[in-house]
Amino acid sequence: MPTQFKGLMKIPLVAFLSLSAFSQSGYAEEVDYSAEGERRAKIAGESLIGAPAPKIRIKDIDGETIDLAQVYGEKPVYLKFWATWCAPCREQMQGFEEIFQKYGDKIQVVAINTGISDNQQSVTAFREKAGLTMPITIDDGELARAFQLRVTPQHVLIDKKGEFAYFGHKDDQELHQALDRVVAEKSAEKPLNNPVLTAKDNGYQVGDIVPNVSFSPIDAQPLSFKFNTPDSKKVAVVFFAPWCEWYLEKTEPKTSKACTQVRELLESQSKQSDVQWVTVSTNLWSSPADLKDYRANYGASMPIVFDEDGKLFKQFGVNQVPTIAVIEPDGIVSLKSSIQDDDFDAALKTIANFK
Repeated sequence: MPTQFKGLMKIPLVAFLSLSAFSQSGYAEEVDYSAEGERRAKIAGESLIGAPAPKIRIKDIDGETIDLAQVYGEKPVYLKFWATWCAPCREQMQGFEEIFQKYGDKIQVVAINTGISDNQQSVTAFREKAGLTMPITIDDGELARAFQLRVTPQHVLIDKKGEFAYFGHKDDQELHQALDRVVAEKSAEKPLNNPVLTAKDNGYQVGDIVPNVSFSPIDAQPLSFKFNTPDSKKVAVVFFAPWCEWYLEKTEPKTSKACTQVRELLESQSKQSDVQWVTVSTNLWSSPADLKDYRANYGASMPIVFDEDGKLFKQFGVNQVPTIAVIEPDGIVSLKSSIQDDDFDAALKTIANFK
């Protein structure tokens, strides 16, 4: 791990840190990381405040279904995005449970685990250890896209009119005032016209045919890949997070190690195989500035694409980092695997043998 990132592990993980907060000299600048999370959450939600929230059915880990379409107009909704490996999420969970107990049936609360490096087993174990009693669901990426997830934790409040009312990161006075406000307002008196979230698209899977695709790297010319031509080549798309290696080193070491392994494999293969490589970064706790720091500190030479709106992750049906998708010259997806899949090690061996 580069020395710039080693220093991070000595800093209390009171919040999710931004790579851009670290100078090339390897010393952390004086940054209020909680404030940075709040800033990113506010930016994510600023275009949605006052807009109707989508109608969506959420199934929790106990098999119960929460139909937000039936909730809108009657009571507000409080969605909290979180992860078991996220330090500030863990710190806020006791307060989150207290909020759930305080308001009871006056507000619909749902804890949305991001699903990134988490599963039913890890989430259930965390719930039991933390003594959580609110409904919990594990996202497959659709809720993150629908509710503009950009940081963890991220709070989303929807008022009784079914409109977005608040986005935030901190568990502070502003959040509690917003909760009191949406609970106190009157129920909607007119029919709501909230949009229906479209049916989930699983994205490209092995065997699917991919049309010609284009990518826009952060610091290079656009890339266009055409298939089924005499000059077509194999294309490998790697989905990653710039914080995966250092932030998850202690809380989720398996994923951290996989991210390092994939990065090193790509750098090696890019120099000796006739494959066109491109890496795509999540928009969670990431920005073009973070990615430029990532490139500088890790010496990454691959084209890096910032998936700002999450469309590429959705197009390829990705919700885990790292995930690798390989497209053959004829446009057929021949391999797709993530750290959560049983065949991940086998997939890495296949890639290591690319010529």
